[in-house]
Amino acid sequence: MAVRVFFEGKTSAEVKAAKALLAGAAALGLGARNAKKPVNLVFTGGPGIKALNRRFLGKDRLTDVLAFNFPPSPAPGADWGEIYICLPAAARQAKALGHSLLTELLVLAVHGALHLAGVDDGTPAKRRAMNLRTAALLKRL
Repeated sequence: MAVRVFFEGKTSAEVKAAKALLAGAAALGLGARNAKKPVNLVFTGGPGIKALNRRFLGKDRLTDVLAFNFPPSPAPGADWGEIYICLPAAARQAKALGHSLLTELLVLAVHGALHLAGVDDGTPAKRRAMNLRTAALLKRL
């Protein structure tokens, strides 16, 4: 599998134990066309994702997930993309939505991977379509 999972800072044993499942969720979102491309799935804290959001998107705020594509690199094994998921934001969203942290992390892993695969959610209609696609992919886990 081309998805590598990393944890920055404190992470619960439950989340760490689900490493393969989280990588699989991201792989589903990437799709067969992108399945072999190396992607990092990084679980981070609030300050880490806020710094990335500010540096790369010019937004000085916390967010739940960020996804970055990289241009093809001539170096063998170079990363094609990265997905960053904010653990504190995911925990708050899970509580607000009434489901587990793991469920929320799986949703965010697929969501970020869909962005890497080129799916846009910039309008309400596109956001609905992406949410439906996310739900359909998660049923395959």
